[in-house]
Amino acid sequence: MTIDSRTSTTDATGGVTAAAGRGRAATRCVDIAALLTPLLVFAVPSALVRAGMINDGFLLLNLCSLLVSALVAVYGHMCWHARPADGDLLCARTLTGRRTLDLTRLTKVGRLEVPGQTRTDDRLILTDAHGVRLVVHKLRGGDGTVDNLVRRALTRRPPGAGVVVSDRAAERLGLRAEVARPHGRLCPGRKIREGLVGWLPLLSVLVLTPVSIGLLLLALTLSGAL
Repeated sequence: MTIDSRTSTTDATGGVTAAAGRGRAATRCVDIAALLTPLLVFAVPSALVRAGMINDGFLLLNLCSLLVSALVAVYGHMCWHARPADGDLLCARTLTGRRTLDLTRLTKVGRLEVPGQTRTDDRLILTDAHGVRLVVHKLRGGDGTVDNLVRRALTRRPPGAGVVVSDRAAERLGLRAEVARPHGRLCPGRKIREGLVGWLPLLSVLVLTPVSIGLLLLALTLSGAL
């Protein structure tokens, strides 16, 4: 079954029908799971410890619940075997199944940069009007990035489209001047100073650690372990 037969086409990955909007339910499930993970890790063990059903050592899970939530939010949308299909569709596989992104109806374009010892993992975060989201870098076979596809799709949008493009994504795509123009085709999104990108992992630890410790102490208090 296709969600939008007007934009359905055949994916070159093996005759699989690609339709705009495919995977939007999976996108929502991943987002909900990422939001609920800290709450469930906090509430369920606390209730079970208070009832005497499990050891209070399980409350230590609160120290890593925010990190797990962030990993779910990222890796749940990360894709591989991404390749274009007819009709300006981008088909890819994710941990939650196949998804099809409509490049002509992009609503948000972000950028995920994770500095490493040897190189930075640099990917685009694409969301379309159907609610489908993909975290993607290279096309299938490693024969190029998606930059040209996204850049062409964005510059073809009509004035007033209002696609939100983060400053870092605009820098990667070479669209900073286009975002600054008043036609409303592209709107400026989140802006992070380039010098802070390399420090984001450390800053994240400094922010998440106190919150995680606070959740642990609250869980210990509510469960009666303290």
